[in-house]
Amino acid sequence: MMMLMKKMRTAARFRSQLWSLKMPSLCHRSFAAISTYKAVIFDMYGVLIPSPVKLATVFEQQNSVPLGTLGRAIRTGGELNAWKRFMRGEIGAEEFVEAFGRQCSEIAGCPVPIGSFLSDLTSGPMTRPLPVMMKAILCARSRGLKTAVLSNNFLQLNGDPFLPLDHSLFDVIVESCREGLSKPDPRIYHLCLNRLGVSAHEAVFLDDLELNVKAAVQLGMHAIKVGDLAVSVKELEGMLGIPLSGFVPGPDSAPWATKLPMDRLTQYLRKALHLSDEADPVAVQQLSPSQSNSLYHLTTGGRHLLLRKQQKTSRAMETEYRLLKSLNGSSIPVPEIIDLCEDPSVLGAPFLLMEVCLGRMFSDHSLPGLTPGDRRALYQAMQHTLCQIHCLDTRAVGLEDYGEPVDYMGLQVRWWTQQYRDSETQPIPAMERLIQWLPLHLPKHQRTTLIHGSFRLENLVFHAEKPEVVAVMDWGRSKLGDPLIDLTFSCMGHYLPQDNPLLTGISDRGLVQLGIPTVEEVMGQYCSSMGLEEGIPDWNFYMAFHLFCLAASHQGESKSTIAGQTGSGRLAEQVADLAWDFATKEGFRIFNAMPRAPHAGTSPLKGQLAE
Repeated sequence: MMMLMKKMRTAARFRSQLWSLKMPSLCHRSFAAISTYKAVIFDMYGVLIPSPVKLATVFEQQNSVPLGTLGRAIRTGGELNAWKRFMRGEIGAEEFVEAFGRQCSEIAGCPVPIGSFLSDLTSGPMTRPLPVMMKAILCARSRGLKTAVLSNNFLQLNGDPFLPLDHSLFDVIVESCREGLSKPDPRIYHLCLNRLGVSAHEAVFLDDLELNVKAAVQLGMHAIKVGDLAVSVKELEGMLGIPLSGFVPGPDSAPWATKLPMDRLTQYLRKALHLSDEADPVAVQQLSPSQSNSLYHLTTGGRHLLLRKQQKTSRAMETEYRLLKSLNGSSIPVPEIIDLCEDPSVLGAPFLLMEVCLGRMFSDHSLPGLTPGDRRALYQAMQHTLCQIHCLDTRAVGLEDYGEPVDYMGLQVRWWTQQYRDSETQPIPAMERLIQWLPLHLPKHQRTTLIHGSFRLENLVFHAEKPEVVAVMDWGRSKLGDPLIDLTFSCMGHYLPQDNPLLTGISDRGLVQLGIPTVEEVMGQYCSSMGLEEGIPDWNFYMAFHLFCLAASHQGESKSTIAGQTGSGRLAEQVADLAWDFATKEGFRIFNAMPRAPHAGTSPLKGQLAE
């Protein structure tokens, strides 16, 4: 018993240490749909440059002014106070210094040198844009999003607004001192949206003041209140469904692709889409920089298309083409496939052409910016779609021979074991135990359905307004097999924290408060929809299997580089220990389920690990 408890504590310790290793993702994430968001609107102070609030506090301390004096002066006097009139451009800098200085002095009971504060507001750190936001803007623009500044700003003594930003990074710049309007007046928001040419629901707005954020939300915009910059950028990533870091300036960073043979591509598209020679030129935006699997957004003839090009013939691409053609028109929402071009004379490599699926994509499983009710509805829509996939009559759509369904889990265990053996660099005890354990504990009852193979939140496109999945993307790993592989993989994030190096998780985000269904609720919804009266008794087996696969993948990464011996190799070892922890739980479940003799009593281990 003591030995068993020691093993349990060791597994728990490995689980807590696992996520301290910041290793690269298993694969590059390509976003295979275009979000309905078309623009991001930024406030300047506190978002793109430092907040003046801290500056005001330092100013008050250095000049022996009672703390909070400037804030009180800004908030009192209504719309006609000196600060707001200055922001609307109704008074110049000299008049502002005199009027606002007088107001502050009355509040403080002592002279307040506002001229000095105005000088500080336009110099030093205030002139240096915040790097994390600048990188986010570059990344957003590289994906074709419009960007704008919407700022309550003022005119300097020389008559020019204070705007220490690269103007070329923004499609539109709207400043209160030039428009005679200031936030939170809804008219200035509408002005910015009209100049961008987007509607309110197509824009995301970032501001550090709550009243400005609320005004944007009331107009129909999605808004983020900026506090911690890194957290705000992460939240924006979740809304846009694109990465907003890691931008490296250079010839490949331009949003418009230059490496495609445009003449041949244009000729092909006009024939494939039946366009006239007078049709609009083809505009190309590269969405994924991968050299082996590049993704492009094409616009021509009023149509939005996705093109995925691979460097060599891919069986997965042919498989995905066949599947999507079969599923078009079925109950399963998939993008409309147009063509699989295998003619190397067009782009030098085979490529898939499909229609763009307009909607929302999320990379952050906590779904920032949504209400608890909206989050729950989206997760329920996700499970509803999974059930649709698993209920599909494969014979009716011509997919009855789509892979070999016999002994699916056994084949998967053997395949991943071989992958591990091929990349093995040093023995990992837990992997050796799993290699022996998994074949002996295969689920006795395996159903066979169409499976997606990588069913996760990131691979779904949701309706712009409703909790409804409009497209399931990335079918390259689909086949006929055990549907519980999809279900359990979709719940991996429930066991992992948000910053884990393998897959984005939500275990540390407070699911009840967020409104996100728990694993038990997800399992219950699925079992009810699929008629599984006995539930899913082998749940821990599937979780152990998924982690076994991740460990094998990371072992492969460690073999590719010497540095990986202490990075990915060490991570593989700890992932394997976590997998064995789930295997141990499964062992207790089976032990507890065994019939007991009447005189045996209740096992002291009963219920300790069974979940």
